[in-house]
Amino acid sequence: MPWTRKGASLESVQPKERSGSRAWLAGPLSTGLGLAVHLAAGGPAPSLMILAALAALLGMAAAMLGRFSLPGWAVLLGCALAQQLLHLGFAVFSGGSGEGITGHGHGGSVPGVVQDAAQDPPPDGGPAVPAGYSLHLMLHLHMAAALAAYAVINYWPRWARWARHAPAAARQKSPAA
Repeated sequence: MPWTRKGASLESVQPKERSGSRAWLAGPLSTGLGLAVHLAAGGPAPSLMILAALAALLGMAAAMLGRFSLPGWAVLLGCALAQQLLHLGFAVFSGGSGEGITGHGHGGSVPGVVQDAAQDPPPDGGPAVPAGYSLHLMLHLHMAAALAAYAVINYWPRWARWARHAPAAARQKSPAA
């Protein structure tokens, strides 16, 4: 057992050995992928401070969950949830209108909520400004970012281990001159 007991109380609740975990890197990785696909789909980007805060929060959550051995479906579900939260975070914290979720554009207007003046058609009768992005493209790209984050998180240790051992195996197989 990793804890030592002294009488009836725990002397230390910290594990005896602490290994350097790279699980926290999943936060900045997911944030970077999410931002890239959000911008590729035409969505707005929040400030650098918001990006750093979102990356830190996701990294902290990943570090806390990194101590457990999770099945692949749970990691994929976590990546998908992170991308959904990043999309909403980017939408809420981007721009200065302060319209937040209600003016985000997922299915029309909310009853009883007055729309922002920026959404009204121009007074000269010209065409309204088109939406900045396609919601379907945004959804598909965030799904792709979740799959890419899952692939890196789940398979990177195996790829790195293989890359370390592949040159040594090739040297052993080559005939000595």
